[in-house]
This record gives sequence, structure tokens and C-alpha cells, in this order.
Amino acid sequence: MAAAYPAPTVYLAWEQFMQERSAALCATSIASDYQQVSTWLKRSPHQQLDAGRELLTWVLTQDPRPAARRVGMYVKAMYRWASSPDVGLLALNPVASFQMPKRPQRTEEIRVIPRNEMRVVLTALREKLSYRGVDWSVFAEFMVQTGLRTGEVRACKWDDIRDDRIYVHSNYTLTHGHKGSTKTNQARWVPLNARAQELLEHLPRTDSFIFPWSRTAFQSYFTKRMKQLHEQGLIQNRYRPYDLRHSAISRWLESGVPVTQAAQWAGNTSEVIWKHYASITQSYEMPVF
Repeated sequence: MAAAYPAPTVYLAWEQFMQERSAALCATSIASDYQQVSTWLKRSPHQQLDAGRELLTWVLTQDPRPAARRVGMYVKAMYRWASSPDVGLLALNPVASFQMPKRPQRTEEIRVIPRNEMRVVLTALREKLSYRGVDWSVFAEFMVQTGLRTGEVRACKWDDIRDDRIYVHSNYTLTHGHKGSTKTNQARWVPLNARAQELLEHLPRTDSFIFPWSRTAFQSYFTKRMKQLHEQGLIQNRYRPYDLRHSAISRWLESGVPVTQAAQWAGNTSEVIWKHYASITQSYEMPVF
């Protein structure tokens, strides 16, 4: 079926696509990934909607490459929408058979923050409050005390607490906001130790979320502070937010917590805990026989 009217430019088609999708998207998605696609498409030299293959080829030659692949995936989604019968901006999808590059395979490096450096990290996060007076050290230390993922901490609500445990059943992603499931789609109960409970006691209960702060701001602030500490020679690595979780899980194993229990608290399988954490918790010397 031919389009009933001349096809709009690529950028105008993207705006229509984004407007239709906005009803199901959170503000975070619109302000991050979708805004990035808008910026790239606005400066693209290929604005004819039927020149989809040329457009995708151009996108994939841009830097940084991970962002180029992500933008390309959104562009392909827009073309599927534009060529669907009920939209009809295009009679055929010109990029239906376009092969996107595979996502680079990455091996997650497990970094454990030494105890003496953990004090430096938390102090640095507490020292300089740059986002509406938020004490990011509380967010960070709650990750250390519970082993929760960054998005799981952001998604925690006061109603999820039962006595000295917290029910972890949702996630707060950068692209889709609050989601009603964890990364592994498995809900779990995690104990709140004395320090975790102390942290919660000093937080105001002005919102249903325990940490109603911007996760994006936390990650950005954390990265900047770690860069400063590393440049000053105060820490040996430029730690990432999820290194807080790595450190927590490793400390559990060092304390003698069984692998099966650590896996349950962490929301992983025992195999993952054995593979990624069990080998880095202790330093052993080869015995002499």
C-alpha cells in the first residue's frame, strides 16, 4: 500500500514516532536515549525517509561506536513503525534486512574496593554535595551493606521493609524508569544489618521511595569523584558504582557466608557467585608438602 501523502523527512518521522511512544515511556527515556537519537538525526545528511540504508550506514560510522549502535537500533524500530500498515509512511521497510553489528562481548571485571579505600570513597562522596544537597554516600553505603544493584536501591520503597529485611522485587533502569521486576526476574528478601538500619533511620520519609533521587545523577557524581580520587593517588582504581555491590558480595564470602546464601541475597545463581567472586575474596599461599 503506497503512502497516502508524501513521506516526511527522517527527523519529522522520528518526532512522530517518539510522540506516539511517549505515552508508554518514562521521562528518563525521553531525556536520555530518545533525545540522543533526535540530536543525531537532526544533523544527519540523509533526510529522505526512503534512504534508510544510507542513514543507518552513516549512523554506524559515527563515534562513539556503542552509542552509534544504540541509535541505529532505535532507527530500525522507527522504520518498522513507519512501514506498518496502520501508519503507512512507507510502502516497504528499506532497512528490514539491514544487518546491525553485534554487541561487543564484554567480560565484567570484578573489582573489590579494599576496606581502607572504602572509607576514602564514602568520605569523598559525603564531602561535596552537588545535587540538591543529597548525601550520595548514604546511597553508596546502602549498596555496600545490602549488596543490591544500583537500580534496585533506587526502586526500594519504605513499604518493602519488614522488620529487619527488605523485599527486593523491582528495578529502576536508566531507560525505562521503574520496572516491576529485578534484573534476573527473581524477587528476594535481603537482611538489613545494623548499619543499613542506621542509615535508613536518618533518612526523611517524604516519598514512597527510600531514595527518590536521580540514579543518573548518582552515577555521574560517583564517576567524577572516583576520577578525582584516582588522579590524586588516593585509590588504586577508578571504581564504578557496581563495584560497591561486588565488594559487598566478596565481604560476605570472606565472612564465611555460604555461597548458596550469598547467591540468594545477591539475586544470582551459586554458579555465578563461584565463578566471579569466590576466587577473589582471599589470597592463599601454595602449601609446601
